[in-house]
Amino acid sequence: MTAVVSSQTCWNIGASVRCSSLSPGEEPVLTRGRWSTQLRAAVTLIVVLVVAVGISFLLLQWVPHRLADAEAKQLKPSERLTHLNNVRGMVLQTAAGLAVLGGLIYTARGYVLSRQSQITDRYASAVSQLSSEYLDARLGGVFALQRLAGDSRHDVASITQVLSSFIVRRRPVTGSTQSWRMTSPERTGQLTQGPRPEADVQAALDVLGSMRRTTRAELAESDLRGAELQGLSFERGDMRRCLLRGSNLRQAILREAELDGTDLRGARLDGADLTGGRLSRTDLRGAEIKEATFTDCSLSSARLDDAWASSVSLRRADLFSARLDGARLDGADLRDATLINVSLVRVDLTGADLSGADVYGADFTGAVLVAADLRSVQSLTPEQLNSAVLGQLTRLPAEFTHLLDDRAMPDDPGTGIVII
Repeated sequence: MTAVVSSQTCWNIGASVRCSSLSPGEEPVLTRGRWSTQLRAAVTLIVVLVVAVGISFLLLQWVPHRLADAEAKQLKPSERLTHLNNVRGMVLQTAAGLAVLGGLIYTARGYVLSRQSQITDRYASAVSQLSSEYLDARLGGVFALQRLAGDSRHDVASITQVLSSFIVRRRPVTGSTQSWRMTSPERTGQLTQGPRPEADVQAALDVLGSMRRTTRAELAESDLRGAELQGLSFERGDMRRCLLRGSNLRQAILREAELDGTDLRGARLDGADLTGGRLSRTDLRGAEIKEATFTDCSLSSARLDDAWASSVSLRRADLFSARLDGARLDGADLRDATLINVSLVRVDLTGADLSGADVYGADFTGAVLVAADLRSVQSLTPEQLNSAVLGQLTRLPAEFTHLLDDRAMPDDPGTGIVII
């Protein structure tokens, strides 16, 4: 009886150890998985070799011969080989140049991807800082976004949205501020300032107003009382129903901005540009708007009582049903403005130009119209001027000659009505 002795053979496959019992004289059999891996590697190597051989053949034989054949007929047999080698060298140099160019493109692409990754990390870090409970961290986040906006113009739109959201979240118009607004005294001199924005909110406003944006700032219903916004740009910004009382908006750019229902009492807007803005029901009582531009603005039902608006431009502005009682509008440009049902009680319109303005139903009681130009106003009636103050240089329509007869005093030649 013969004894059969078997042995066990083990080998490594990947991270595992495979063992099998082999009879004497038998060889270990590769598993199907390992055979497939080796087969794929072999096929890949063969393909790479074939491609390399093909490229070498093209660069060293086919292309040089095709290029050299055009001139080879004119050369002596001894010169053909030299010419072919020259062409071959030129082809190799061209191929090397293309390889270098490809390497540069690959390197540049890697740099761009790396930079984008860095920008993404910086953006995420800055946004997370805005949620910190510490003021210094929030300030750092705001300034980090400012630097990022300068480095990556593609992210300006999202940075604008983030900073706008941050401001509104930090300074919302709450129920208490709305109550304060509704119960405030009528006269602007009796109003209190209210809390100013914190340092981080003010910094966010500075960044928003100074960077070149592709989207508008969304600041509707935010409490920005006493904010410093001088010279900043919020063009086409949404600032509806904001509290901007006592804020400094001198020289600010607010073209086509939405300011409907905004509280701007006591604000300083000297020299500000609000061309094409929407300010319906906006409260500008006691505001300083000297030399500001409100051309083509909508100011229907707005309040400008006691506003200091010397030399302001209200050309083609719509002031339907607005109140300007006690305002200073000396030297104002009101050409072609809509002044229907406007209250101009005790308004100083000295030297103002109302050419082409529609004053239907406007109340000029106590208004000072010295040197004002009313020659081409529309819908003006004599009754509207009964209580107005007229001066020597007041220019009235020719059909109002009877006012001179009705109001002139023999011993008072300076009644002031001049008919042109």
